[in-house]
Amino acid sequence: MTKSTISSTSLIEITDKSHDMVIELAYATTNNFTGKPVYKQSNCYLHEEASERLLRIIDILKPLHLKPKIWDGFRPLQAQQALFDHTPDPKYVSHPKTGTRPHCRGIAVDLTLIDQYGHELDMGTCFDDFRSLAHHGSDLVSENAQKNRLLLAGVMSIAGFESINSEWWHYQLPNASHYPIIETNETPEGLM
Repeated sequence: MTKSTISSTSLIEITDKSHDMVIELAYATTNNFTGKPVYKQSNCYLHEEASERLLRIIDILKPLHLKPKIWDGFRPLQAQQALFDHTPDPKYVSHPKTGTRPHCRGIAVDLTLIDQYGHELDMGTCFDDFRSLAHHGSDLVSENAQKNRLLLAGVMSIAGFESINSEWWHYQLPNASHYPIIETNETPEGLM
């Protein structure tokens, strides 16, 4: 793990090797709801506490021959603004000035589960699907997808993360306001 100190906040660089998972940052590619890259680099960072809890998730999943696949972690405020400008719906994208902005605090992670062959488990929708089908508890997705969402939710809950109702892939540390917003000009070099 690479530790980057940003003011009084510690962000940890999360890599495939340091955390035994797959990282595929959606906002560093065109494979996201904006259709264009939002990040210049595909480096993934999380708050030190979120990183430690992620290691717990990996341990829980190992006996099941599953791993996490991360689509997003820490998000600079500039990126939050770009996402909100594209889709100004606070139910799905936290307002860059007045919202909770857990990604901008480094305490949120967007992820799914993959099997031992690298295949994503069926969750009923893709990442960044802004329909009610993507809400936790939706009974409009297959029974298998509902089970997989419950598995993900259970593992994340055991590790100390909480969900939001509108996105099955989004988890964050509780009490988001206890963690500072990490200003864009303080981010690790080249993230945005």
